[in-house]
Amino acid sequence: MSRRTVVAGALMALALVGCKRGDEKGSGGKGSARAGAVVGGVGTMLAEGPAEDLRVTEDGQFATFLRKTHKPIVEGIPPQMRLGELYVVPVTGGVPRKLGDGVTNYPGGLLTTPDSKHVLFLTGYNVANQSGALHVLALHEPTAEPQKLGESVTYFLPSPDGSKLAFVDGGVLKLGPLPAGPFRQVAGEVSTAGFSPDGVTLFFKRKLAAAGGLLAVPVEAPQGKAGEPLKLADQVGDYVLSPDSKRVAYQVRNPSVPGTYDLYLAELPELKGRKVASGTTVFGFSPDSKWLARNDGGKPEVMGDLYVGPASGEPGRKVGERVKDLAFSPDSQALAFLAKYDQPAGAGLMGVVALPDGEPKLVGSRVPNFTWGSDGKYVAFLSRFLKPIYSVDLMLYQVGAEKAQKAQPGVFGYGFTKENSALVFRAGCIREGRACDFKALPLPPTADAQPATWLQGIYSYKLSEDGNRILATSARMDSDTYDVAVYDVKTQARKTLDQGAQLPAYFAGPNDSLAVYVLKGTNPGVYVAPAQP
Repeated sequence: MSRRTVVAGALMALALVGCKRGDEKGSGGKGSARAGAVVGGVGTMLAEGPAEDLRVTEDGQFATFLRKTHKPIVEGIPPQMRLGELYVVPVTGGVPRKLGDGVTNYPGGLLTTPDSKHVLFLTGYNVANQSGALHVLALHEPTAEPQKLGESVTYFLPSPDGSKLAFVDGGVLKLGPLPAGPFRQVAGEVSTAGFSPDGVTLFFKRKLAAAGGLLAVPVEAPQGKAGEPLKLADQVGDYVLSPDSKRVAYQVRNPSVPGTYDLYLAELPELKGRKVASGTTVFGFSPDSKWLARNDGGKPEVMGDLYVGPASGEPGRKVGERVKDLAFSPDSQALAFLAKYDQPAGAGLMGVVALPDGEPKLVGSRVPNFTWGSDGKYVAFLSRFLKPIYSVDLMLYQVGAEKAQKAQPGVFGYGFTKENSALVFRAGCIREGRACDFKALPLPPTADAQPATWLQGIYSYKLSEDGNRILATSARMDSDTYDVAVYDVKTQARKTLDQGAQLPAYFAGPNDSLAVYVLKGTNPGVYVAPAQP
């Protein structure tokens, strides 16, 4: 039987849930529905019992979750931190598989590879030293068992293509092919590591006790050699690689001005660094790897001015003063930034400059954050207005225009649809932001365009990959749970899938055809439903 047949059968079974309901309590892995819900009740149970920390793999085929969780009895840990039993289950149905005990929901305790072929996780997590035994499981092999890769692992990261793994075990960095190695020892006293975008070079930082150095090593060791690491510098802060993997920019602590860093640039594979800026707090390469932006001349209490120039490190030109945040447009044709940044207020002037030689424009004031649309034509940002009454309003700026336009007053959360067909946001919120109208302003906007209300009373939302459907949650009044609904942008049809869910809910399956979420209440478990209204 082909995979397409299996998926089609699963979808057909899910579609029948709404009109034919079972009378008995569902059990994990049997895909059984439950009765009793007046509104919703569409979901089919994938795994029975209370669950937390639901996640879905990048390809949307598997869900992982924790059971029997408990809060570690250790002072000073985040209040949301939990340890529990890790399970995985296919979103189209199957028997949930237990993978390990003592797995944490804390960042860095569980990862899936970018190709969704393997899941990596730490068991027996030690909260005191933030380490555990590293295991790997091949997700698409039903009979595979987890394999142990390390005993006291504090950090692990798969390569961009998912074929290699770097991890720090007892302070020693190891590197090798997934799933079973062999893994060679690269260096000791290591804290973190990162692959170049092309997966050819591994960069890593040593612990502060070992001078906090930044080093690099080829992922594929030369024949018959271990591949000696090359040190770029000690006392290194952040570092960023260009998307084409040809250059790395990195901060080095300034020895004469405490609390500041100088920016260095090096080309691969030679990695001979040279200084390009001082007092740098923010920097980055454009998506096409053509430009390098950085602030320069900063001091501990004052942000540096923003310069943008060739990625090869030439001086460039000044485009903003006292800049905190910066972001290139996805098409690399413009740069947005927050200028004259007021650190106590956490806001600045919204600046945009067209590249390569456009004049910088300041198009907003008291701006705490901003985001680009996917095509690079628009940037949206929040602006705090003080008169006639205090309001946090959503503004929209089109690159090249003279000024920004107000999209909506009183906004909580915003973004663009996948194809940049609309600017979407939550507004008109009540209950401390737990119930909002979900609105959309069509793009490009006309002079008299008004946002359309797609949904009312929602708390959170996710957009499908095609941008045509929305998976939304609404906070309930009678409990700390949420209702899960799906909305079709074109038909404006809305359907409640289930009540009493935990956050988050995910799109899953082929073409985001399914919704996966955790329910609390009388029939707790992980559920899946057709993501169609």
